[in-house]
Amino acid sequence: MNDFAARIMREFPVRRKTKEKERFRTWLVWELKQMGYDAFLQHDTSALSLSGITGNTNVVAGDPEKAKVFFTAHYDTGVRELFPPLICPTRPLTYVLYQVLSPVALLVGSFLLSFAVSFPLNMPRLMLPLFLLFILAALVYRWKGPSEQQTLNDNTSGVVTLLETAKAISPRYRGEVCFLFLDDGVSGMRGAKGFRRKYPSCKEKSVINIDSVAEGDEILILPSKYSRWNDSLLGAITESFSNSEKKTCYLKTDGLTYYPSDNRSFRYSVSICATGKIAGFGRCIRPRRTKELDDENIAILRCGLSKLAAAYHG
Repeated sequence: MNDFAARIMREFPVRRKTKEKERFRTWLVWELKQMGYDAFLQHDTSALSLSGITGNTNVVAGDPEKAKVFFTAHYDTGVRELFPPLICPTRPLTYVLYQVLSPVALLVGSFLLSFAVSFPLNMPRLMLPLFLLFILAALVYRWKGPSEQQTLNDNTSGVVTLLETAKAISPRYRGEVCFLFLDDGVSGMRGAKGFRRKYPSCKEKSVINIDSVAEGDEILILPSKYSRWNDSLLGAITESFSNSEKKTCYLKTDGLTYYPSDNRSFRYSVSICATGKIAGFGRCIRPRRTKELDDENIAILRCGLSKLAAAYHG
């Protein structure tokens, strides 16, 4: 496994609570400074989290005002989902239907449990309070439930990709790019929104977001509807990313696409993920299943992003 990935999964596999994030950020800033970057913490104190903690903290490497392109990935991890998460980037309707499954199953399950308790007791009036109690318990689970342990794909893989790219980029081209390690990517993209408020100039610049690239034989590149009209960006991406013997880089510029990550906070964004194919679901990502990082994916992305940074030079 990649050295950065091995270190993160050994020492910082869960990055959900305040102390967990602080420990990880301390290490991350140190690594970036060792590479020669001016790394710093960017705080946003305008957002309130359910845990009562104010704001979020991004790690920034580079100059956000002078950079011509941003490479981003969220570093936080989430709660263990009741249902296995599934993302279908090129089939938005399938993704929405799968997302609807969770609340429907929650309602049906709560109803059946409340019925199973109240019916043997012959207490029909108990059914509604129990139903509401089970619903409340499920909502509290989203806030206080156990942390997800399988975080390699979502989004340790994105963090590793950015670190490898930061290390590989020639000092000559480092001024063209700013690396953003975003907080709260799994809970409302508050880190991305806070950065956008702090640096309004990023609204007019290209943002390349890396998320869930640990496994999959296809590197899927998804420009936003605004980035699809940027011929120079699309040309640079085409020139920068190359297929290998086993892997395919696919730039999709037509049809409906949807990727639920920090890319949604930036108008001129491009989302990059790695997908496999499942019958009936098309190109899919199963974020919590991955236990091994595909080093070939990281190598392709490191090379592609390094060339893309060089394309912005001059």
